[in-house]
Amino acid sequence: MTAATCPAPSAVAGAHSVQAYFHRLGERISSELGEGRAAVYAGLERVAAEQLAAFNPSAHISHADLVDYVLGAETLCKQADLDGNFAEPPVSLYNGGDFDISALTWLDGTTSIHQHAFCGAFHVLSGSSIHCRYRFDPWRPPEPRQRAIAGRLALLDLEVLHAGDTRVIARGDDLIHSLFHMIRPSVTIVIRTITDDAGADVQYDYRWPGLAHHPFQRHAPTIRKQQYLRMLRVLDESAAPAHLRRVLADADLFLAYVLVSEQTRISADPDQARALSSLCSRLSANEQDLVCRAAHNDLLSQTLVDCRRKLHDPGHRFLLALLLNVFDREELLGLVQREFEVADSVDQVMCWVAEMTGNTDRYQNLIGLDFSATELQMLEAMVRGAGLEVVLEQFADRYGAAEVDRQRDALAALFAALKRCALFHHIFADLPE
Repeated sequence: MTAATCPAPSAVAGAHSVQAYFHRLGERISSELGEGRAAVYAGLERVAAEQLAAFNPSAHISHADLVDYVLGAETLCKQADLDGNFAEPPVSLYNGGDFDISALTWLDGTTSIHQHAFCGAFHVLSGSSIHCRYRFDPWRPPEPRQRAIAGRLALLDLEVLHAGDTRVIARGDDLIHSLFHMIRPSVTIVIRTITDDAGADVQYDYRWPGLAHHPFQRHAPTIRKQQYLRMLRVLDESAAPAHLRRVLADADLFLAYVLVSEQTRISADPDQARALSSLCSRLSANEQDLVCRAAHNDLLSQTLVDCRRKLHDPGHRFLLALLLNVFDREELLGLVQREFEVADSVDQVMCWVAEMTGNTDRYQNLIGLDFSATELQMLEAMVRGAGLEVVLEQFADRYGAAEVDRQRDALAALFAALKRCALFHHIFADLPE
């Protein structure tokens, strides 16, 4: 392990408090780890978590302090992610040779479900985030560095992290997780190894219901196929589908997924996922179905993430995070009850929906869904678990059986539309029509 590249505060007159603080933290971690890369890699998870808990940066450093430090800095330590590919933006605060301490600011971004090819720990400096952990069970043992793996993804647990909370970052599939930031901005301190062997581990991303893929792989034929298909779509939209069919016929699981998902999101048509995945003749029927479902879920998730950028209220963001990650209606309502300690979790969900759709004085329509009183009434019944026949009975009690009979087809169509709505698709999947 080499010496830190940030100068010691004592060596720089008037060192900024942020620089001084994280230099002390970095030096403490370095001394606890001992010398050598092997020592860093063996001990960083434990030592980083212990020292973050002991130092508790959230009690001493604010987002405003970081802004003041960066805007006034003439020099910074070596930056681990100078292009700002991860976070909005990041800044490295200490470089320990084999490990880095960074502050990651988040505004509207959210992380995918992923694992890491590094290890360390993270600490919530400010804001709050929903932290989900998952388990992935492959259908069959994968080959080393396989670029796409079919399996089953399951949510293990969900927690709300607040300022001061610290968690270990384990390498590989010991930690498959995602973070959904509720407060704007949220800031995370990350201590991680930075001299990992790029060829040793794959940093998989995961898609529901169970597809692991390697987003950072640089396979030239795959990349060029994607680029040429995009070019052909612009050049001759009518001929592009034939070119896509040609490539899909011989596509492996990775290429099939990325192409079907991209085309489904471009068309915004979930039927495209089924039609295109059926063209992947090199894949088994189960793999074709997995590609279809993963691509469809990507379309639904894109809608939710797009909504998130328009929402800044922590409650609204909490609901979206649950809708992205919790597919069981009763479990979702239980998590609302646990976090907000409300008497009726359905009432709380409907309050958020009414606010998000401009049906209260508090907010304008934030997400572009125009819900009338009738739609909100039906939606509440569905959140409580009512199928179509129960909903119609409730409407008959309120408006009269004759009126409901007259509008039965329209009400059934509304029920089906709400059930297919991207926001509620998963939690309404079991409701009978």
